[in-house]
Amino acid sequence: MGDRLNSSFVKFQGLLLLFSLCTAIAWGQKKGEIEILNARVLYGIEKNGQSAQRLVGDVQFRHKGTIMYCDSADFYSKSNSLDAFGSVRIKKEQSLNLYGDFLHYDGNIDLATVTGKEVRLVTEDFNLITDRLLYSIAQDIASYSTGAVIRSTTENTVLESVRGDFNMGRSLFLFKKNVVLTNPEYVVKSDTLHYNTLSEVVTFLGPTTITGDDNLIYCENGWYDTKVDQSRYYSNAYILTDGKRLQGDTLYYDRNTGFGKVDGNVQIIDTAENLLVTGGHARLFEKKDSAIVTDESLLMQVFDMDTLFMHADTFKVYRTEEGAQFLFAYYGVKIFKNDLQGSCDSISYSLSDSTIKLYYNPVLWTLENQLTADSISIRTKNNKIHSLYLDKNAFIISRIDQLRYNQIKGKNMIGYFKEGKLKTINVTGNGQTTYYGQDEANKFIGVNVAESANIRIVLGEKSIETITFLRKPKATMHPMGALDPVTELRYKGFKWLGKLRPTNRESLFKDDRAPH
Repeated sequence: MGDRLNSSFVKFQGLLLLFSLCTAIAWGQKKGEIEILNARVLYGIEKNGQSAQRLVGDVQFRHKGTIMYCDSADFYSKSNSLDAFGSVRIKKEQSLNLYGDFLHYDGNIDLATVTGKEVRLVTEDFNLITDRLLYSIAQDIASYSTGAVIRSTTENTVLESVRGDFNMGRSLFLFKKNVVLTNPEYVVKSDTLHYNTLSEVVTFLGPTTITGDDNLIYCENGWYDTKVDQSRYYSNAYILTDGKRLQGDTLYYDRNTGFGKVDGNVQIIDTAENLLVTGGHARLFEKKDSAIVTDESLLMQVFDMDTLFMHADTFKVYRTEEGAQFLFAYYGVKIFKNDLQGSCDSISYSLSDSTIKLYYNPVLWTLENQLTADSISIRTKNNKIHSLYLDKNAFIISRIDQLRYNQIKGKNMIGYFKEGKLKTINVTGNGQTTYYGQDEANKFIGVNVAESANIRIVLGEKSIETITFLRKPKATMHPMGALDPVTELRYKGFKWLGKLRPTNRESLFKDDRAPH
């Protein structure tokens, strides 16, 4: 009987001691100190040279409105800190829960360090998984530096990065190093990325790629509004789409409409066609597979060992529903290539069959020859100019001196190039020629005026080598001076346009057009 009384008395003393400790803690609680809310067992220990209370079983603490749960803990009242073990959970209000295996909490600076095989930060908007997380309860800021995966609870989006800072009070997130954001419509890879959960705007602060089904976007600075799928990019920004690269100083893109806008130092690069278009401004219509470039616009295309330069007010790249791709150049078009120059109002360039068509007052120059017609087509093959076609009112003029000109006129003409130079011309329909004959000493021996339905002409380096009249020829060799070179020897429609001829790349930007 005495033993039972003694045993009961000991248990009573233990409960009394636990009650006294909890009461003393509660009564002695100061503002800012950690509170013990619950524990099945509590007793004093010495650890690391400090006095501590060890709490075991359903342990709960509170600090400044935040509740901390664990299986067991060591509480250091003097340093206002604790170490918690097993089934760690931090709950702040209703919106945030933090889980882990181990917690060190410093109540003086409101900082929780949570570690474990799977540390989870759970909010209404996202779930974060890492192995070590620092959480400032007062400032509501969480940080990690050993890698994390964040999954959105509102949309099918996953983000991974090595480092991250969450300022949940200001709704600002910062991710650094090997950042990868995966969405069903695109994948973002960046060095540094900021995200505002209120505005839902992502800001890029380092080399970044955004890869979608139809394009890839690169920048080193910019932002993306995920609410409306609109974005703006700076610093070496470009879009890769359908084998073309569109770049400039500033790039705006609307993913919903497929509309892009580029301003400053614009370049469109088409490696398949060896084509480069530059300008001051560009507009991209991705769903129509078209782009427009304006302001000091220039096209460059490599032909074998030479480059063709073309300037116009506006360039437009366009693909038809059948898949044919065209480039349009309009208003004040000028062309310069070492062996070919040109001028017209507008051009249609079929990239699919390598045909360039010049419209409205077209004129070409090759060596000493000026070529005009109602419209002119240039056909390229294997990165070389293969042939050209002069349609209606075809006219070729070469200048002898200020008064005298060799002339070839006909309904239509087809010219063939050899080694980059115009070599052969076939005239079909109403062929007419005026040709000044010269001897070996370059002295004039007369002027040959001829007519034939069809004519074949072979050109030399600087002059005509042979003229062959193929049908019903009628020719007369007139002595020099017998006919006036201006009033009698110039065909209807004669017009020498040498002042319009571009002499180099820079001259393409000289405006020789008459006012509209």
